[in-house]
Amino acid sequence: MAAHLKLLTASQLRTIRMALESGSTRDEAAFLAGITRRLLDTRLRDQLADVRVGQGRRGRTKPGTDPTPEEIARTTEIIRSRWTDDTERARRRNFTGLLPEG
Repeated sequence: MAAHLKLLTASQLRTIRMALESGSTRDEAAFLAGITRRLLDTRLRDQLADVRVGQGRRGRTKPGTDPTPEEIARTTEIIRSRWTDDTERARRRNFTGLLPEG
């Protein structure tokens, strides 16, 4: 099947959206989704036409200003405090979908 006819799976679409919205480059997003950059560029014209590339870093700190360990811990606490039990269970699953041992 020619590359221009290959549609992305729902999982690939989610991965690409999350990557681009978080500030990743198109090369990084394509790598994470397991596709070529060329296929990603093609899909940005149809399946992903609503995605705004390069807009993910608004409001974030500029590169080179790393957060302190205290800031990381505080932010982690805030994020985890918003988790439901289901969210926490899902976050603790490993890449195979199984709960880690121990």
